Formats: sequence, structure tokens, C-alpha cells
Amino acid sequence: MLINRTVAPAIAELTSDLYIAPEVQTTPSGARIHIFENNIQPVVRVEFVFKAGKWFQSKPGVASLTAKMLKEGTHYHTAKEIADMADYYGASLEVNHGFDRSTVTLYCLSKFLPFLLPLTFEIILQPSFPENEFALMKQRIIQTLSVDKQKNSYLATEAFTVAIYGQDHPYVSSISEEEITALTVQDLVDFHRAAYAFSNAEIFITGDINKAGLEAISSNLKGIADAENINPTSKTNSPQTGLLLNKTANQMQASIRVGKSTIRPTHSDYPALYLANHILGGYFGSRLMKNIREDKGFTYGIYSSLSHKEHDSLFFIGTDIKGDKIKETLEEVAKEINLLKQEEVSEDEFLTAKKHLNGKFLNDHATLFDKMDKYRSNVLLGLTPDFYSQLLQSIQILTPKDITEVAKKHLQDDTLLKIVTGGSPE
Repeated sequence: MLINRTVAPAIAELTSDLYIAPEVQTTPSGARIHIFENNIQPVVRVEFVFKAGKWFQSKPGVASLTAKMLKEGTHYHTAKEIADMADYYGASLEVNHGFDRSTVTLYCLSKFLPFLLPLTFEIILQPSFPENEFALMKQRIIQTLSVDKQKNSYLATEAFTVAIYGQDHPYVSSISEEEITALTVQDLVDFHRAAYAFSNAEIFITGDINKAGLEAISSNLKGIADAENINPTSKTNSPQTGLLLNKTANQMQASIRVGKSTIRPTHSDYPALYLANHILGGYFGSRLMKNIREDKGFTYGIYSSLSHKEHDSLFFIGTDIKGDKIKETLEEVAKEINLLKQEEVSEDEFLTAKKHLNGKFLNDHATLFDKMDKYRSNVLLGLTPDFYSQLLQSIQILTPKDITEVAKKHLQDDTLLKIVTGGSPE
């Protein structure tokens, strides 16, 4: 049988349920444990999530430096000893910090979990913040920052978040060399004591976890003294709108950021806005990509996204372009947004975007860890565990008219901030 290669294969309907329901236990320490057990592979991941992100810091940089220093030594082990022990067991110990939370993650074979948990708790509870390592860490961060400050893309994002939130807001991606230099070990000790508290921690366990492993975690949680919780101050700002131009030494390239604070995922308009964003710039076949990359050749890539933090959401368009194509690019971005508001999406484009989202949702939930990642995000954002299943179902019943209406409502030009960094705007 000959295959007609001019005809694309049919796209299968999405039938998979994206919902998972981990068992949730509350410990005497106050921490909640979310357990998603599956023994297909003898691997387990344990994530300890604390309210220790930028949102809770009292000084610029203290949250990120504290997280980075956790593996640089404890009262009982040096950084090398910690790394050697993880290597010996074929494990991975990671510490990540964000705007709202910081996370300590252990990946290992399930049979080694009881041996590695004491080290993990030691890193969390008893870091020594050695002075020499702290000085080297600050030096590396300052060097990296010096390089980043030469990049239009970094400066554009910095300027965009400052204009949206205000200079001192924790969601601003900005820090200075002077602020890093001013930090002391005592600043880290004080922040660690207050922020890395198990009384408000979330622990996510994924994979081959057995009774012995759970007992090992519970045993390590016993007797942990409660810490003094941080009470963040209220952070408000009146976001700027309109066009802001920032000149830099790099005139060959310009970075553009367009966007605004937008609705939360719990809003009734969110499914329609999610699909509208996907059509506009959410994937390689989007309108912005076809126009500004494929047709005009101004950029290698342009995207739009909906980004969520625990206290705000952003609609965001970003691209790096030829330095002499600023005016034309902004005009084309505005044109595509206006078309989304003025003309209903064709049935063919509408169906393609929805089918692509179906595949994206499946890919985003492909593995055990992927599924737990989505579940964890739902927990931290205050969403229901079945949020993505409900979102996908809501998207399936949308019409092209819904896209037009939501774009008119939430993508008004006079509410958008446009940042241009670098290039030659004249």
C-alpha cells in the first residue's frame, strides 16, 4: 500500500486524564507531605519547598544567596564531602530559589533514601555558611551580573519588571553589585532561621516510596523546633504603560518586551485568554512567529506567554530583533493583537491551535515527575489538583468568538507596557 505523503496523518483526539491525586499527610512539625507513589522504576524524588523566595527577603539578594550557600558546607560536612556522598550513592542534591519559594530536591534510588535523608535534612537545617565560600560565591555572582548587564535581553527584562512592579518589588529581576557586596553571613543566618521553617513547608514525594522511606522522612521531622515565620510587607505599585526606550552600546540588536499584569488562572476568562495567547505567540506556528520571523525575518524567535507567580500573573511578549527594525516590529506586534480583537480566528487555525495544546498538555504530563511538577504548581498557586484537566476541558468547548471577546477585554493597547532596549530607535 502506497502512502500519500501530501496528506498529513489524522490527529488523534485527546482522551488521557491529566489529573493526579497524591496522598496528603500533615506532620506534627506542620509540614504537609504529598505522596505520589509509583514503583515502575526504583527511583524516588523528594522536594522540600519553603517560603524562602524573594517575596520574603528583607534585603536584596539574601534569599538567592542563602539558597546557593546551603550546599557549601554544614556544621558537620564540607561542600566536597556533601558532593562526594551524593556521588557515592548515585544521587542528585539540588537547591533552587525563586520569587516565592526555595526548594531542596533529592533524587536517588529508593533503596538509598534512608541513607541520604539525614544529609538532606542537615543541609536544610544546619548550614554553616562558611566565610571563604561566601566570599567566593559573591564574587562569582558579581562576575555573572557584570556579563548580564551587557546584554540587551537582560536589561529589557529588568526594565520591564521595574516598570510593572516598581524598583523595590521582589518580582523585579534586578540587583546591583553594591547590594551583593553589602550582604553578610549574618544576613544569611537570620534569613535562614526565619524562612526555612518546616511549620509551613510542603514536601512532595514522587516515585518508588515505601513504608520504610516514609518512616525515615517522619523520623527526621521529629523534634524539629519551629522557626519564627516571616511576615512579608504589602507590596503594591501602579504599573507603567506606553513605550519606554532604553539606549545601550549594542545598536546592532534590540530586545523588546510587551505586556501587563493580567488575570489569575482562577478567573472565568482564563481558558479563553490561554488559548488566545497560544494563537498569538504560544508556539512555533503562532501568528507572531509566522509574521515577524518567517515573513519579515526580523528575529530568530518571538513568543508570548502567561506567567504566574503566587501574587501576580503576567501576559508577556518577548523577542530579540535586528537593531534597525524596532518601529516595524512594534507595529507588527500591535497589528497581530488588533487582528485578534477585530477578526474571528478561522476554523482551521482555531482547530490547529487547540490540537497543538492537546499535545502540549500531554507532553507536559508525560512522566511521573512531570505530573507531580504540575500538581506542585497547582498547590503553590492555590489551584485545585485537577486544574489542568479542567482547563483542557474548558478549552475544548471554546469558540472563535470567545477568543475575539477575551482579546478585546484583556489586551487593550492602552494597558500594555512596551520596553525597547538597545538598537537604533531613530
